[in-house]
Amino acid sequence: MKKIAVVTGARSEYGLLRWVIDEIHHATELQLQLIVTGGHLSPEQGLTYRCIEEDGYDIDAKVDMLLSSDCASGIAKSMGMCSIGMSDAFLHLQPDMIVVLGDRYELLPIVGTALVMRIPIAHISGGDITEGAIDNEVRNAVTMMSTLHFPGTQTSAARIGRMIGTMKNVFVVGETNLDNFIRLPNLSRIELADSLGIDADKPWILMTYHPVTKESCDVLQHEYADYEIIITRSNADIYGSNINQLLVRYVESHSNFHLYASLGQLRYVSILSQLYCMVGNSSSGIYESGYWHLPTLNIGHRQDGRFMTSNIICCENDRASIQEAFHYMQTVEYKKALTYIDNPYGDGNASKRIVEQIKQYFNSE
Repeated sequence: MKKIAVVTGARSEYGLLRWVIDEIHHATELQLQLIVTGGHLSPEQGLTYRCIEEDGYDIDAKVDMLLSSDCASGIAKSMGMCSIGMSDAFLHLQPDMIVVLGDRYELLPIVGTALVMRIPIAHISGGDITEGAIDNEVRNAVTMMSTLHFPGTQTSAARIGRMIGTMKNVFVVGETNLDNFIRLPNLSRIELADSLGIDADKPWILMTYHPVTKESCDVLQHEYADYEIIITRSNADIYGSNINQLLVRYVESHSNFHLYASLGQLRYVSILSQLYCMVGNSSSGIYESGYWHLPTLNIGHRQDGRFMTSNIICCENDRASIQEAFHYMQTVEYKKALTYIDNPYGDGNASKRIVEQIKQYFNSE
């Protein structure tokens, strides 16, 4: 039986890995090992490792990165702590392969440690382009260190092939985000309203805004009195705490703004079909909104380089641009664009494909 260690460091990333974890957990020829790190262990981020345990998965190792600072030097020191902790975890667990996803900075010490310790790496969602953050460089570095590649689209797969010089072990599987829509039941609007403490009769806007690590982080502060604004805290990125402090102050003086450390996976998946629109710069607005034909306002340049479906309106990170885009969202022209959306991100079966390829990799040894 092969031991597969899935490593997760953030609430959003766990949501994308959930069904990969579940497929490995139920595979008779594989043994799941679960390593949590990063924001999962941070009180400011909601101690979201508890959500993993509530889903019924045992955590085999917790690697605390000591995320006490979100300045560049503080995060670099945390990465060093992550590398030390990962070496101890890998030495103890002796995994036959690790599975990681995406482009967050903590992946560098994780996969770097695995590479040195000769542990094969399976990387999900490589080959994308995001020009507005250091994610691009992190993602490509992880690609170069990985053995198995699971991009979401054909375009991303082609980029990986050019980087590594071969299409061997590159498998287009779709984005794992969409698996949640098939596998999870939806809470009703009334259940969501009761759980979140918001008015079910008003239209809802979901805002998720993360720091853009190559530009200044100015967040629009403007009240839409007729809407309930549901905000999730920023990730533990560089200057993320600055945004969170601003949001806390703003929510205190605006009764229709509601701030949550984390919605949790079930509430997040359920709420997407109930929204008037999504606002922010999260990758969820790119990958998942098209599935629901959800009006989406993508602010700034964090997601530059990703394919934008026709429901997404891109605007600059300033008050006038956001207001203009929000007004365009209400036009007849835009609403027509929602009727047909060319979504290249998959069909909700990515996790099954990933785990099947992992099995075949070991069967072919």
